[in-house]
Amino acid sequence: MLIRVVLLLAFVMPTLSYAEFKKGEYFDTSLAWGVIKKSTKTIPSDLYNIAVTPFKNPVQSLSYLGAVGALVAVDKEVTSFYQQEVENPLDLYSLPTIVYDSPITHGADSWLVFGSIAHYLGGFMLGDEKSQVTAIMAMKAMTYSYGVSHVFLKSITGRNRPHDNLKTGESSYESDTDNPYNFGNARGPIFKSHQKGTAMPSFHVTMYFSMAKVYQEMYDDYLIPYSALAVIFASSIKGHQHWVSDMVAGGIIGTFIGNQVVKSYRDNDDGNGFSLVPVR
Repeated sequence: MLIRVVLLLAFVMPTLSYAEFKKGEYFDTSLAWGVIKKSTKTIPSDLYNIAVTPFKNPVQSLSYLGAVGALVAVDKEVTSFYQQEVENPLDLYSLPTIVYDSPITHGADSWLVFGSIAHYLGGFMLGDEKSQVTAIMAMKAMTYSYGVSHVFLKSITGRNRPHDNLKTGESSYESDTDNPYNFGNARGPIFKSHQKGTAMPSFHVTMYFSMAKVYQEMYDDYLIPYSALAVIFASSIKGHQHWVSDMVAGGIIGTFIGNQVVKSYRDNDDGNGFSLVPVR
């Protein structure tokens, strides 16, 4: 347990090193409550921007869709290469679980969840508003990633996952396939993790990129957030079991979600945020 705590602190402390500490504001509950209210207030604009921005930028959206579609066309070869040259060498690498049997999360994902929680608590204890805001936005981005990629888009695409080893055809599940065009296998909204029809887009990659983008935008630093993303994603890498295009799609969507969450926060600070006003 001590080793996991030390590793978690090592994961969080680089972001706290950016903290803008203010003397006398340690454990400032009024500051913390203000951050929570502001973060709640921006939820409507978060959802609005995520829903409409792709339609406001059709050329960009279609270009990303075309790039993913082009990858689908060569997915069997590219994913087979990825399995042999990336997954196999990293197969034995796995981060230790922070909390066993957690009702919130498990495995490598726990480093993101509990890392953000620890970052928020550190910001609260040290009176740093930016740390609190960033941690809450990262958790919001994770939640939106679940709704957009896991519940909505997976239910639409219904793409089956590739064989564990496309080169040999070996697989642990009957629904796995060597056909990258095997779409349309969804059975309605997907809330829990299932094997069949849940390949595209990768929820985990969406979540990782959305949270990394929040930290990158807030601290204007690519190195720490994306290095952490790489370390966490590489943990138990074979367990993700996706086509390469699934992961690329997840990265694009996650980056978009992270961008929109930060944009809503900054627009709200500028007085341009979207809000629901009751009419009498």
